[in-house]
Amino acid sequence: MFALMFVLLWVGVVCLCYRQLHQTSTLSVGVMEGSYRDTLECTEEDITDKVVFLEKRVTELEKDTAANGEQHSRLKQENLQLVHRANALEEQLKEQELRADQTLLEEIKKQRELLSKMEREKSIEIENLQARLQQLDDENSELRSCVPCLKANIERLE
Repeated sequence: MFALMFVLLWVGVVCLCYRQLHQTSTLSVGVMEGSYRDTLECTEEDITDKVVFLEKRVTELEKDTAANGEQHSRLKQENLQLVHRANALEEQLKEQELRADQTLLEEIKKQRELLSKMEREKSIEIENLQARLQQLDDENSELRSCVPCLKANIERLE
């Protein structure tokens, strides 16, 4: 932007110099005077056109700079919001991971307790079944021992 202002200033100085040359050229004589004046007029018109063009360009650049500044500010604000949102989501994810870990540990504990309870119940059932088996074995032995006596009684009664 400063470079464009410098160029505009320089073009203005050049313009003044050409005008002074044009004024001093009127003192010249002959054919040189006419051709020099035409060259100066052409140069003055070119310089004027260039100055107008540069002024328009400076205006466009100022508008672009303002628009870029606004866009930069908007993007900066949006970026800040996104960073805050990302941080909030990361925090939420950590909390959910902690809850999931706690839930998993609680579930493992429950499953271990349930397994332990089932093993105790199975153990008790096995002991009961072994006791019942022993009882039936004893009863069976007793009944087998009675079989010869009963056979003898049957034979005697016959």
